Amino acid sequence: MPELPEVEEVRRTLEPVVIGAVVARVRLLRPGYLTPPRAPLVHLNGRTVVATHRHGKKLFCRCDDGQTLMFHLGMSGRLESSPAHLPLPPHTHFIMDLTSGLQIRMRDPRRFGGVWYYPSFEKACAAEIHGVLGVDALHLTAAHLSHWSAARGRLKARLLGQRDVAGLGNIYVDEALWLCGLSPLTLVRRLSSNLIQKLVEAIHLVLQKSLSAGGTTLRDYRNAAGQPGGFAASLQVYGRGGRPCFRCGDNLKMLVVAGRTTVYCRHCQKSR
Repeated sequence: MPELPEVEEVRRTLEPVVIGAVVARVRLLRPGYLTPPRAPLVHLNGRTVVATHRHGKKLFCRCDDGQTLMFHLGMSGRLESSPAHLPLPPHTHFIMDLTSGLQIRMRDPRRFGGVWYYPSFEKACAAEIHGVLGVDALHLTAAHLSHWSAARGRLKARLLGQRDVAGLGNIYVDEALWLCGLSPLTLVRRLSSNLIQKLVEAIHLVLQKSLSAGGTTLRDYRNAAGQPGGFAASLQVYGRGGRPCFRCGDNLKMLVVAGRTTVYCRHCQKSR
């Protein structure tokens, strides 16, 4: 599933195409891919796109009158910019035609993603962010996690849950935990303020490195220009179960945490 760096890279490569562009029409090619199903997409015709915004793994596109589309890429979704004359690739479910002759196409073979329509950006934020998601991981501070001193749960599960911090998934949680030397099984209430600060710094470092590389492409992910990310070559633990740890040489272990395959070093990442 695309995580924060991948969705941010899509936003960054989409923004130059859509900002200031006028919507000619919007088409839904697969019933059920839009929420609500009878959203008045025709009201977007003639509107100018004025802003993009991302929070966690959710991408927002706002028009001059406030109407907003929210895109979630799910497991295999791609949001791409393409000239209108090019053939539609398979599994294209949603198209926004621009008067410039370009199209914004959403394709999603596995259909875990989707598009949401809101009459205003405020309503989009109220439904998709406020009270639903934690702080965006790029803006995370140790203070945002101070409630962990009285919280239940293990570290990786809390980071994956999105309510404490938004945007992290399996790849970047495994990478950040290895970097700061914390076991995914650590009970969050046992983390000192110093360890939480180390965790926050590790999260920021891993995310920034991935952003600099254009995100991680393992199979499906491409940015809005159709380009893959290059961070897979820098992964330290994700996908390397059973291979030597780059830090100590011990074989990396695999287990399942919160339903996700987890890779960590039992020697370097002590449980607390």
